[in-house]
Amino acid sequence: MTQQAHMKKPPRLGWIAIGVAAVAGMFGFAGFEVAQHTGPSVSSNGNEVGGTFRLMDLGGEGTVTEGDLRGRWLLMWFADASCPTERCAPVYRAMSDAAAKFHGQAHVAPVVVTLNPMEDDSNARRDAILKYGSRLIVLTGSPAEVYAVAQEFHAGVHKIPLGQNSFRMGPEPDRIVIMDPVGAYAGTIDTTATSDQIVARLEALSKSQ
Repeated sequence: MTQQAHMKKPPRLGWIAIGVAAVAGMFGFAGFEVAQHTGPSVSSNGNEVGGTFRLMDLGGEGTVTEGDLRGRWLLMWFADASCPTERCAPVYRAMSDAAAKFHGQAHVAPVVVTLNPMEDDSNARRDAILKYGSRLIVLTGSPAEVYAVAQEFHAGVHKIPLGQNSFRMGPEPDRIVIMDPVGAYAGTIDTTATSDQIVARLEALSKSQ
């Protein structure tokens, strides 16, 4: 008998199991790749958006947690201090002005989380953002902390080219997340919205509660 004759053939069920595992692995990897590029869809079912966090306040107030902001409407946007002025300054102003204009039972906390904390020192980030609105709360942390919070708020982080060998970090989808005063997800609003449009949206959400 040859050496091949002495080798046992794998049972048919074994090959089937191997095939199933391979197919499952391919689907699992494909699903992972899709999630990496598209991120989870924003949904209010089960309050899937938002979560706990502890980040550093660049305004000098120490650390800030989601619990510190309870009782206020939370406007949460993820940005980069190197974002071009014409792109991000109007968003900063709109969020800060909306906080000043809104006169509901709960105040508004306009929060900007920096997405590129290793590129600028804290003073540069503070000066680049806070000058557009005194009511802004600018938070930062280690890259791991920032990206974890971005994931909680379904802001998939990606690089946006600025020119040759330069880029800024930005969220995708690029929208402002709204959390209600009890910490539940209330929706989103476009970053192109004016302060009056943000106030109108908050007033509508307040009436629907």
